[in-house]
Amino acid sequence: MAIIFDGKTFAREKEIKLKEEIKRLSERSIKPKLVSILVGDNPASVMYVKLKKKAAERVGAEVEVRSMMSDVRKEKIIGLIQTLNKDESTHGIMVQLPLPANFSEKDRDEIIKTIAKEKDVDGLREDGLYLTPTVKAVLEVVREATPYITLKVPPLKVAVVGAKGFEGKKIFKVMKEMVYVVEGLDREIENLNTKTRQADILISVTGSPGIIGKEEIKDGAVIIDVGSPKGDVKADEIIDKAAFISPVPGGIGPITISALLENLVEAAI
Repeated sequence: MAIIFDGKTFAREKEIKLKEEIKRLSERSIKPKLVSILVGDNPASVMYVKLKKKAAERVGAEVEVRSMMSDVRKEKIIGLIQTLNKDESTHGIMVQLPLPANFSEKDRDEIIKTIAKEKDVDGLREDGLYLTPTVKAVLEVVREATPYITLKVPPLKVAVVGAKGFEGKKIFKVMKEMVYVVEGLDREIENLNTKTRQADILISVTGSPGIIGKEEIKDGAVIIDVGSPKGDVKADEIIDKAAFISPVPGGIGPITISALLENLVEAAI
């Protein structure tokens, strides 16, 4: 029976430390402030922004949400970011992704590049100063899962399903820099389950519900679901085959928010 990782409890423990750090900053009259730009009304995006705002309030930080209509001109978003870059009371700026379908990848990248490096606490820029919160969360879970990995002889084999996506690329890159044998996989390849069954650690970040089931995993593997918003993994199906599962919801998500707040605190120091 697999260990089911409790990301909510893990994140709350991190929040205790964050609250202490923010209290120390308050003694210097500093209150970490993040401005989150929300374009459109994607239900998942609206939910994530609310969760980030609530988490910030719990630790004593501030999240200001700037909502815009889905048909807003790219130039208006860029203008707002340029203004916030100059605002000393704003320590972090993020654009909630994905943007509405009327924005191209080029538009997205241009908007992201406008965010000042020192305020890019969501780690969206390629040359950013901060590690993407999702990547930080994955690394945290991998560390927690390591004692449950049944492989006795290193190196561990890691598969990242969805390695070509926006978040998948970042996860793949960081895992490659560590002491793992890493393979990036596309969800549409014909022999996907042959590849995934070789992985000691399987990370899925496709956003395709139920793409990973019993036939796609190795006995005793660590499974980390980063699929949003419904999860890529059939957790109830693999519970007797995997050694460790980080599920959706309640796994990576809460830790991602606390990791974002950690970056914000660092930016405010």
